[in-house]
Amino acid sequence: MWWLLRKVLFLLDAEDAHALAKWGIRGMARVLPLRPLLEGNPVGLAAGFDKNAELLEALPVFGFSSVEIGTVTPLPQGGNDRPRLFRNPHDSTLFNRMGFNNLGAGIISERVRRARKRIPTNFKIGVNLGKNKSTPDELAHQDYAKAATPFADTADYFVINVSSPNTPGLRTLQSPEHLNPIVKEVKEVIRKSGRQIPLYVKLAPELSGDSLKRLIRALETAGISGLVLTNTLGGDYIYRQKSLPGGWSGQILTSIARDRLIEVRSITALPIISVGGIMTVEDASERMKLGATSIQLYTGWIYQGPFFARKIYRALCG
Repeated sequence: MWWLLRKVLFLLDAEDAHALAKWGIRGMARVLPLRPLLEGNPVGLAAGFDKNAELLEALPVFGFSSVEIGTVTPLPQGGNDRPRLFRNPHDSTLFNRMGFNNLGAGIISERVRRARKRIPTNFKIGVNLGKNKSTPDELAHQDYAKAATPFADTADYFVINVSSPNTPGLRTLQSPEHLNPIVKEVKEVIRKSGRQIPLYVKLAPELSGDSLKRLIRALETAGISGLVLTNTLGGDYIYRQKSLPGGWSGQILTSIARDRLIEVRSITALPIISVGGIMTVEDASERMKLGATSIQLYTGWIYQGPFFARKIYRALCG
């Protein structure tokens, strides 16, 4: 049934199809039984799918044990002009140039607060943090702290996102001199909350070798809790003879994200959330065997259907 429905959805503009799919997910969740979330379920939904915390009550029904909402910025942001989301079914990929479109930390944090009363207590909500496009790099640390503050009483973990290719200049923040002040400011938000909130950093797949190793050593010294590997692969999409910059996800990222997991696991013992190109149960199993603490889905969920997370959980956990 999913393959037939997918054909219909894929006739629509990708962003319109995404909005319709979210409506369908919420509707299905109202009639499907909620099964208890078993301990040890490592399958989460990656950032970008549920930017504005619209699906929190539905996701546990589909077998997810966690979600990373956002990217959330301090102020609401419209993102880049449409079209900004494209699919290529022939090679199971997506291309996005969304540009951190979201309703802002204030509105989204209130949604999380309300949903907390209606979702399983062991369902984890991570918050992917970003800066507003208009904020200069030298003030980025302030934006990340502002984005985190409204979630200080509800988030299960924070993720500093400096690796999206969809915001001009953002990836220049992937250096110790830029990241250290950001980590420091967000850790101060966590300290003031009085809660133990793990702090992760999400890195780009292009980072490798000595530069990656130096960055991870600096992040360890700064006291982060773990890493999210990886973000989308920077590139371009040709639309009406115009080259649009953005990021690729899906099958194109499978081997790169796997290789980055292997490389980083050889460098550090920090927890690693592996995301990117997990398109099959075998991909998910391999990531766990290679040292991932948990995994996240995005494009694989779109191509494999609504119960893909359940299928992976059954394969991994029995």
